[in-house]
Amino acid sequence: MTEYKMMQLNEYQQMFDLASYAFNKEKSASREKRFTKLCSKSDCFGAFKGDSLLSQIIVRPMEVYLHGQTFKMGGIGSVASYPENRGGGDIAQLMTLSLEKMNKQGQLLSYLAPFSYSFYRRYGYEHCFDELQYTIDGSELPKIQKTAGSIRRLEWEDAKLILKATYEKRYAKSVGPLKRSQWDWDFSMLSREDSSIAVYYDEKNEVQGYLIYSFKGQTPGTFVLQEMVYLNQSAFKELWNFVSSHKASFHTFSYKTGAHEKIAYLFDNPRVKQEIVPYMMARIVTIEDFLLIYPFKEQAPQTFYLKVEDEQAHWNNGIWKVELFLSSRKVTRVKMEQEVPQDILLSGTIQSWTQVFMSYRTIEELVFFDRIKGTNKAVIDFSRRIPEGTPVLYDYF
Repeated sequence: MTEYKMMQLNEYQQMFDLASYAFNKEKSASREKRFTKLCSKSDCFGAFKGDSLLSQIIVRPMEVYLHGQTFKMGGIGSVASYPENRGGGDIAQLMTLSLEKMNKQGQLLSYLAPFSYSFYRRYGYEHCFDELQYTIDGSELPKIQKTAGSIRRLEWEDAKLILKATYEKRYAKSVGPLKRSQWDWDFSMLSREDSSIAVYYDEKNEVQGYLIYSFKGQTPGTFVLQEMVYLNQSAFKELWNFVSSHKASFHTFSYKTGAHEKIAYLFDNPRVKQEIVPYMMARIVTIEDFLLIYPFKEQAPQTFYLKVEDEQAHWNNGIWKVELFLSSRKVTRVKMEQEVPQDILLSGTIQSWTQVFMSYRTIEELVFFDRIKGTNKAVIDFSRRIPEGTPVLYDYF
């Protein structure tokens, strides 16, 4: 008989052993330190036969920004099973267990990095983030006139508060990025021990941007831009000038960023190699509480009925009446479907509603592809209440 349960501190070694085996990662002191730190901060779920761990899931409690509103989010990672135990249904049981726990803890969203998009769609997740990958030859780097201010290279301990404050200024109003706590920053830098930090100060000695970068790309001679954040035009220019100053030492410059960062047109040669790659998935965990705090556009009072299908989270199933007032709102589950006015009813799966509210796809697009159903009037009226934006996520877990 298999037992599914939350795991304790004395079982973390088994989790590390399983993760190392399943992902073919070398066991090292630094990896074990990082993994143990992660487990101590997270909800860890395991499938056991006797004392032997067969499968596992780790859910890290985090927060994300969504159009200026902060949401609690459960970040799923280290989903693993020993090969001989795969396909036995343990991951399905653990996913159900983790969703129930997230629901109880008020984690209204959940993200994960999929090995298979179709696999995680079974559990209500959907593709919501893309990554834009640039591969730039040194000769193609932008030539930008120097501006006032200066770049300073800093050590992590001197830079961490600066980076945190700058990141928050840039992304607090964005769609989907992690609201990084100081713990998140410290944990992230554990895996960036070979990284360097450059900070841009304007002529008033105020921080306006930063760059985290590495000289250790997948191939020798590659300069890796891991994260670039700028608050104004001068910061953008000087950070790219800083990158360009390394072209005598590196022949290739690699930059992975959000799909919103379409900047190739600013280069002398816009035909640099660029590729949009599907990135993380997301799902709404608790639709009722999510709708209560989602930052709808403020307009005249209006009522919508949203039908939600969710095979994994039974508490989401049904029709939800959403009453939007000028300074408040009300969300209630409808008991009798025949009482719902069909002209203001919109129907979709939890995956489709997640894409709409995460601004990854418009409701009009999803109606066109039969992912959401409703009258033309209901679609237009509801679309006007959804803020515009492009999902962005710089973190991996």
